Amino acid sequence: MPRHTRRARPRARVLTRERALHALHLMRSAGRSLRAAAIESHTTPRTVRKYVGDAVARRAAGRYRAAKSDRLTRQLQFLTPAGKVAIAVRGSRRASRVASYWAAVDRFLKTGDMEPLHQFEGESLHIGKSIYPFVTDPRVLERLGHAGEVSFEDLYVRAT
Repeated sequence: MPRHTRRARPRARVLTRERALHALHLMRSAGRSLRAAAIESHTTPRTVRKYVGDAVARRAAGRYRAAKSDRLTRQLQFLTPAGKVAIAVRGSRRASRVASYWAAVDRFLKTGDMEPLHQFEGESLHIGKSIYPFVTDPRVLERLGHAGEVSFEDLYVRAT
């Protein structure tokens, strides 16, 4: 009898959830319908509804719409003076804040423009009892960039 591993299922669930979150993002940012967003995210409307819950709701006309924000937890990458760390961020607004920070870091490293980083100076992200200050020191950012710690393939932590 073949021996089944339990590792494949949780990994598959994580990837499925990531696709559902991506579909939700497309509904919000690009105005896609639930069906179009699901297809583009390589999933189904039913799976999206299963994983995002109340973040997608049926309106009176029968069409599904994404809520303006949600309280879903996402595993994101965050930049510290020591490099990238994985953090669990609850809520789309906080996740958007982290994404805006990464965009500001990317712009700085590509152009030297510090302006987008100014909004993060002295700011921190509070996750439970942990505090993660936004790194805005140009020397630290350049060091991390040269060390390969700053890459922009994906904001989300990849399931392994």
